[in-house]
Amino acid sequence: MMSASGSVITSRCEKATRALRAVSYAEAQSEYRKLLGKDDDFYFGFYEASRNLKQWDQATLALEQLFDKRPDLKNEMSLEYGECLFKLNRFAEAEPQLKLALAKVEEPSILPGKLRTLYAKSDPPEAPPETGRVIAFQPRVETPTPIRAPLSPAAVNEDSEESLSVLNAFMKSESIVVAEFKSFEHEGLVTFNNPPTAVYKVTEILKGPPLNKVLPVRYEFSRKISSDVKPAAWKWDPAMMPKPGSKWIIFIPNSVPIAGKFETFHGAYGRQEFNEENLDEVHRIRQEHQGQSR
Repeated sequence: MMSASGSVITSRCEKATRALRAVSYAEAQSEYRKLLGKDDDFYFGFYEASRNLKQWDQATLALEQLFDKRPDLKNEMSLEYGECLFKLNRFAEAEPQLKLALAKVEEPSILPGKLRTLYAKSDPPEAPPETGRVIAFQPRVETPTPIRAPLSPAAVNEDSEESLSVLNAFMKSESIVVAEFKSFEHEGLVTFNNPPTAVYKVTEILKGPPLNKVLPVRYEFSRKISSDVKPAAWKWDPAMMPKPGSKWIIFIPNSVPIAGKFETFHGAYGRQEFNEENLDEVHRIRQEHQGQSR
C-alpha cells in the first residue's frame, strides 16, 4: 500500500511532468522545486524547466545540487553546466566545462534519456490484459493541450510564479531602462538577504520619467515569491555579479530610490538580459498598452 507521502510525491511528479510536456515551464519549475531531494531524477526536470525559462541561476542550482549527490554526472553534463555558467557570466568556471564538452562532442547527451525516465515515472501503469472476451482496438486520441490566456496584471497572485512575466513587469513598473553594468559596492557582509548595490549607467529609457545616468540598484538574489528560498549551499561570490559592460533591461516599480538605491520588479526577475528578444517584447507590450499604467 502506498504511503501518504508517497502518494503526494507521485501526484506532484505527475503534475510537474504534465506541465513540462505542455511547455508550461513556470508551473513545471514550481512543482519540481517542491520535489527536489526526493529523487535525483527530479533535478533534471527542474533544470529543464529553468533552462527553458532562461533562469540560468536556477538551472545552475539544479545541476550543482545534483552533482553534490551524483558527482559522476558532472563530466557527463559538462555542456549543460558550462552553458549555465557562461550565461551567468562566470566565464572562468565555464571555460573548462565547455572545453570538456567539446572534447566529447561525438557523445550523445544523457539529458534526453533522463527526461524520458522522468516522464515514465508519471505515466500510469498499463492495465493487465483482460481474458475471457475480445476487446476491440480503440485508437488513441491525442487531446491538444489548451493554450491558457495570460492573466491580466490585476488578477495575478504576486507571491507566485504567475507574477513573473514581462507583461506584469511592464504594467507594474514606473520606469523601465536599458542600463550598462559598471561596478558594485557593499557595506559589511554580503548575504542572500543583504545584497550588494549594483551600479549601472542608463543608456536608454523605455518607460517613465528621465532618471539620473548613474543608477544604483539593490541587487537581489531572490525573485521575491514564496517558492524562492535561500539555497542550502548558497554562498556569496563576486562572480555572481554581471560582467562589467554588459547591458540589462531594468524594471523599476518605484522611481524614487529607497535608502539611496532603486528596487527592481520582483527582485532578480526585474533585471532581464538585454537582447533582441527581450527588447522586442517590451516594445510590443508598450505599443499594446499605450497610455496604461499600474
